[in-house]
Amino acid sequence: MSNNKILHPEVLWAQRSNELYITINVTDCKEPKINVTENKISFEGKSGPEQSLYGFELEFHKDIKPETAKRSTTPRNIFLVLEKAEQKQDYWPRLQKDKKKIPFLKTDFSKWKDEDEDEDEGGPDPTGGMDFSNLMGEGPDSALDDSDEDMPGLETVDDTTKINDSTKEESSEISEESKSEEKEIKSEEKEIKSEEKEIKSEEKEIKNEEKEIKSEESKK
Repeated sequence: MSNNKILHPEVLWAQRSNELYITINVTDCKEPKINVTENKISFEGKSGPEQSLYGFELEFHKDIKPETAKRSTTPRNIFLVLEKAEQKQDYWPRLQKDKKKIPFLKTDFSKWKDEDEDEDEGGPDPTGGMDFSNLMGEGPDSALDDSDEDMPGLETVDDTTKINDSTKEESSEISEESKSEEKEIKSEEKEIKSEEKEIKSEEKEIKNEEKEIKSEESKK
């Protein structure tokens, strides 16, 4: 990972007894590079309107199975599902190995489920019906890496198409909302003009009444 002005993205995590759920909040991320090994994860990618460079690296509290790692990409974030190496084990006290708190790493309460409720059915679905790609490299150190050189069999067209389609839908929704707001503004402007006309009409009536009063007084 390069060291040139790399910003830290917000990273959310949740878990079950057998899985980890990691969300990397980066919008419109271009050319993300995600590397997952048995004990470490690293990320680097450009995000946001200015395409700033974001990245991080951390060592897991315990080992995971990189060969089963899954990813779902949206215009807002990258979501990972990682399988713990030891199944049905106690919950991890933290995601990272080091006890030192990481400022950009936070608990994802929307996907969290308490350990004593883990065996119960129901509760929040951490995947939320997402479409996942099981991306594997040629070696354990290249799992989930988006580099074409490291992963010659990886096709990113599907993810790009999904992002473009989703972006078009969002643009269409924004356009419809803008049109609706414009209509409301025009309607309000018409009401204001109508009220102004009524005020002017009332002012004319008052002036006419004043003229009539003056005329009657002059006759007297």
